[in-house]
Amino acid sequence: MTIKETIDERWTMMERLCVAYGADDNYAKHLGISMISLFQTNKEFDEINVFVMDCDIEEINKGRLVSIAEEYKRSIEFVSIKDYVDGLNLNMGARKIAVSSYARLFLEEVIPKEYNKILYLDCDTIIKDEIKEYWNTNLDGYMAAGVQDTVDKYFLKKIGLAADHCYINAGVLLINLDGWRKTGLQQKFIDFIKKFDGNVPHHDQGTINGVCSGKLLTVPLRYNVTSNIYSFSAKTIKNIYSMKSFYNQEELDDAKSNPAILHYTTGLVGRPWEDACTHPMKEEYVEMASVSPWREEQLLPDSRSLNVRMFAILYKFTPRLVSETMYRLSSWLLHIRK
Repeated sequence: MTIKETIDERWTMMERLCVAYGADDNYAKHLGISMISLFQTNKEFDEINVFVMDCDIEEINKGRLVSIAEEYKRSIEFVSIKDYVDGLNLNMGARKIAVSSYARLFLEEVIPKEYNKILYLDCDTIIKDEIKEYWNTNLDGYMAAGVQDTVDKYFLKKIGLAADHCYINAGVLLINLDGWRKTGLQQKFIDFIKKFDGNVPHHDQGTINGVCSGKLLTVPLRYNVTSNIYSFSAKTIKNIYSMKSFYNQEELDDAKSNPAILHYTTGLVGRPWEDACTHPMKEEYVEMASVSPWREEQLLPDSRSLNVRMFAILYKFTPRLVSETMYRLSSWLLHIRK
């Protein structure tokens, strides 16, 4: 065997994890804190290569992110994505969402061809456990693998999906880059957004689910435990979102007690970097933040809307039938108004 063949064989046998985040400067802090948790819990990988889809992260925060990667002897690369996102001609109105979240739609082009898959993570995640099993998921025949989301049938209908369709949360997504490249998904995403005049329901997530319908693999809930999982039972989730199928209560309980990836989405419990957060896993974020370059930063004001805060109180102090009925009614009225 030649030296080159020996090197190639060793390279093939190495455990390499390829991860992508999308962020602007507002979320650089959370990206860094998520990276720390990723590096601390996944030491068994020979390499972890992080690609940051960069939407104007300031140099001071880029330096902090680089220092984190260097401390754990991992690699990090910044990929400017702003021109790609600006070219989408988004029309999101007053809805609050970072346009950097659309960065994941361009991964097939901006990630080097040597990578045939990549794990996309939202910045508001904390990795609690090894993710090798998830990383080694067989993606043959699928465009991506993720966790089923809590989305009502009205949203599904708006993007052309049936009421019983399994809709995936795109905040944690194992992506088949080879599949995306071979089928030209990037252009299909762009065409889908144009079809909705730049205003797709659920934005980039709705785009991925709409375009990849039937090609998304569902994985265990513990790989993306969102805030709703800590707020509602399995039965309540099915009731308030009018879902025909979802993970059962045993699966919810297992995910809550043994999460691999925590995802601090907006919800009744708030977010751990804001005032008034009641998330039962708040301290997991606080612990990682305490060893980060942003450890001295103060909590932000509670960003939950008045309606969400009122429902949180209602849900806590009223019978489930009352609160669930009011939630379904408010959701229906919201969709009628739109």
